[in-house]
Amino acid sequence: MTQQADRVRAGPEPRRPLPFPRPRPPDESPSGTPVHAGPAAAHGQRDDRRPLPRWIAPFAVASLLGFLGWIVYLGFTLPAKVRAEHYDLAWLGYDCAMWSVLAAFAFCAIRRLAATAAIAAVASMMLLVDAWFDVFTSSGGDSEILVAIILALCGELPLAILCAWAAVHAERIRARAYHSLHLRWERAARAAEVAAEAAVELTRRKAAPRPQ
Repeated sequence: MTQQADRVRAGPEPRRPLPFPRPRPPDESPSGTPVHAGPAAAHGQRDDRRPLPRWIAPFAVASLLGFLGWIVYLGFTLPAKVRAEHYDLAWLGYDCAMWSVLAAFAFCAIRRLAATAAIAAVASMMLLVDAWFDVFTSSGGDSEILVAIILALCGELPLAILCAWAAVHAERIRARAYHSLHLRWERAARAAEVAAEAAVELTRRKAAPRPQ
């Protein structure tokens, strides 16, 4: 009884640590998406702002202006027809590169990696470029151009649209899933804290002296 009375006079026992570590959840998903973007993603609204170095925006604008001048120059200087010495190697190399990007896209999609959206965007653009040059470099007459158009409409363009959809929605889906995981972790942490406080209160009540 004396020990119990001393415990009561000493006040409540310090809170016991939980039997598992409780580090604070990160403020960003593994792909860099802020956690607060999750609620907006769940309602179809996306926050496209990302923590980027300040030099990227001026570099992008300078590249845009510089390439616009290059387009104007090519418009006045390029010939309508040209004979290519390595036409087959150029197309074969491009198709191999496009196949590699599609393989990387399939791998990232299967593994659900953060790079899925970026690689899907690259694949979509490469498919559009492939369709463009397939149509406008056809030189066998109207029949060859018609075949190129049919292949583009039935093959490259639908696949490019699918890759573009994946590029736009993959990051939003990842942000929404990560936000849901973040909320479940916080609820579990709060439940564990409540259980620990209840255990401390129960121990204190058991240690309190009973009235005679």
